[in-house]
Amino acid sequence: MNALIVRKLSLSLALAAALAAGSAQAALLTQASVSVLNSGGAGGSGASTTDMVFASYGSDGWGWAGGAGGVQGNAAVTNTGGASAPANEALKFNLGTTVDGLNAAYGAGHWTVDNIKLSFASSYNVQNNSRFGRGSGSFDIYWVGNDGWAQSKGTPTDKQLNPIYAADAATLAAWSGSQSLLASESFSLSGSGYVNLSYALPLDTLLVNDILTASAAGSNKATSLYLMGTSATLGMIIFTGGQGQALPTLSFDVVTAVPLPAASWLFAGGLFGLGRISHRKGLPR
Repeated sequence: MNALIVRKLSLSLALAAALAAGSAQAALLTQASVSVLNSGGAGGSGASTTDMVFASYGSDGWGWAGGAGGVQGNAAVTNTGGASAPANEALKFNLGTTVDGLNAAYGAGHWTVDNIKLSFASSYNVQNNSRFGRGSGSFDIYWVGNDGWAQSKGTPTDKQLNPIYAADAATLAAWSGSQSLLASESFSLSGSGYVNLSYALPLDTLLVNDILTASAAGSNKATSLYLMGTSATLGMIIFTGGQGQALPTLSFDVVTAVPLPAASWLFAGGLFGLGRISHRKGLPR
């Protein structure tokens, strides 16, 4: 390995160390979580709500919010042995009051989020309800920018404020306005009884900013997620107040926001400068 390559590698390692030194000081302040409202019999009312949206209009209308929702394809099997109606699930978490409290406690701009998770209760058992299918399969979790939705039955020609049913990202984007694919997950029928599921979400810029800018008094009060089935066999129930199971919850660690110290940026700039000088002077290889 010649001297120039060694010098560049050393500069790169030094730069990485400088940046790491300036970004590894975040401290855990607290943990926060927000759950949807219990929609068992409430029709999905409230700022924190859910909606199971169907691919076609049926007896439930365009959307459904009872004691459970679900994500399912047309090959999932219902309790009667038939095929389920394809459906996706939208979740809206009212974070405004929580974020206002964190700003009051720690100061706006002095904290940020880490370890974001979506959790909910499901079941491996057949449900005594023909609207829910059962089966293993895959699904995607999206952050969506559209929070102006609510669950209502609607009509075939007037779906009101329900989210749309989308089978792909492009169709979802027509409704969401802005969106980001957070995770691609799978659900497997691997037992019996109830199961608590938890999915780690990345520190996506759109998701994080949506959380940090929430306020009960502002235009951004909530964060919405959209779970889209990506396989016909998927039949995953999501309890939203039924059978005494835990409600869907969005949780995260609250950590100190540590900007990169100016000294680190100056040091990094100096390292780049030295590298450029070495290159111009044509130091021996």
